[in-house]
Amino acid sequence: NVLSAPSVPPAGHHALSNLEPGPGGGSCGNAVFHNEPQFVRDTFNDSRWCNIRHIAYDFNLCSCWSMPIRDNNQQAIGSFALSSFEHRSPALFHKKLLETCAYLVTIVLKNQQLSARSQLYASALTHAKEGMIITDENNEIVEVNQAFEQITGYQEKEVLHKNPRFLASGKHSEDFYQQMWQRLKTNDKWSGEVVNKRADGELLPQWVNISVIRNEQGEITNHLALFTDISDIKAYQQQINHMAYHDNLTQLLNKSALENAINANNNLRTLVLLNINNFSYINTAYGFLVGDKLLITFANTLKTLVNTSLIYRINADEFALLFEQPQKEQDIIQLIQQYFAENTLEIDNISINISCNYGAVSAHNNLFKNGALALKRAKEFGKNRYHIFNQATDQLDANTREAFVVYNNVLHQALENNNVIPFFQGIRDNHSNTITKYEVLARIKHQDKIITPFQWSDPLIFEY
Repeated sequence: NVLSAPSVPPAGHHALSNLEPGPGGGSCGNAVFHNEPQFVRDTFNDSRWCNIRHIAYDFNLCSCWSMPIRDNNQQAIGSFALSSFEHRSPALFHKKLLETCAYLVTIVLKNQQLSARSQLYASALTHAKEGMIITDENNEIVEVNQAFEQITGYQEKEVLHKNPRFLASGKHSEDFYQQMWQRLKTNDKWSGEVVNKRADGELLPQWVNISVIRNEQGEITNHLALFTDISDIKAYQQQINHMAYHDNLTQLLNKSALENAINANNNLRTLVLLNINNFSYINTAYGFLVGDKLLITFANTLKTLVNTSLIYRINADEFALLFEQPQKEQDIIQLIQQYFAENTLEIDNISINISCNYGAVSAHNNLFKNGALALKRAKEFGKNRYHIFNQATDQLDANTREAFVVYNNVLHQALENNNVIPFFQGIRDNHSNTITKYEVLARIKHQDKIITPFQWSDPLIFEY
């Protein structure tokens, strides 16, 4: 197609449109087809014009000289041509003119492509949702986009020629920034999460990608930073974390949070477990809605009574208090007991008296396990009772319970799998020296071993 030829009339443009390169496609068609200059002296008779001879006749194009226009890979993408109303060959001046003009057209096309790409990049950066900062070799801002203004609240005129450090929130150490710049020097790029601040002082969590821009000599000329506002993502993460570690009804911490807190270290701490007495009866008598309100009121009461923020709801009617420093367990329990002995909880104009059982332990480890043992012992004593874990006595009882579980499992497995085996022991008549009767002994076969009554008293022999 004809791109630019002011002296050619519209009819000529139409006649020359949609020509196909080839050996009969005229001077231009051959220049593109062969990627070589074509100098046709007589278009009326030259075979290179055989397919478009009518154009030569219609417009009296007696001679035509064409030079290929090449791209960066030296492939022909078009041609620049001169034509004459006389049959003649080009002079040296004409050939130089063709070469020069073809080269100029190449430059014009390249500039058009670069301009189009630059406009595309500029439009993309202008309308991008990601914020952009471009700094010079001294790390002073030379360019920002609209998203930067929208996200940070700063206008372009306020930030030009400033170092981006004015955006810092103070949430990161000097070591953080030193490592970032070291990575940029080594790899020419860095990505990570950064907490900056907006113009109004509000914290701005961002995901930032920084790239180093160098010239042909390898010298740093600019830095390009693209960032995304991840405030919504962080808020969603906080919401998910809150749901994972908080009780939905009372908004107290939950059992998972308690387990994490207990496993965090082996410091000497105090744990108090509370179980509301007769809570199932309250649910039955007044309904679940009243029961839920009672739990909320009970939780809020604990917040005002005890000197710890680590309050947990770990079961339907079971709560826990964790103290990071060892406490006098009895003082804490009696404080709560006295309050509920002197006060009732008002729920929907219903006065409800409640009491609890308490299990407490102060230790470096096994807090939850031993606290649960203490609570179980308190329940055995009756309502509104407490028990403080004692390593000497309660641990012995715990071992007895564990042994009972082991014995019980082994015995049931033996019965189910027909592993109760009879052993016959003969009883001999001393006078006749013959066996006259038998005693039958029961033995258990466990993992190809025969367990005797003597071994039965040691649960350690049972392996799983």
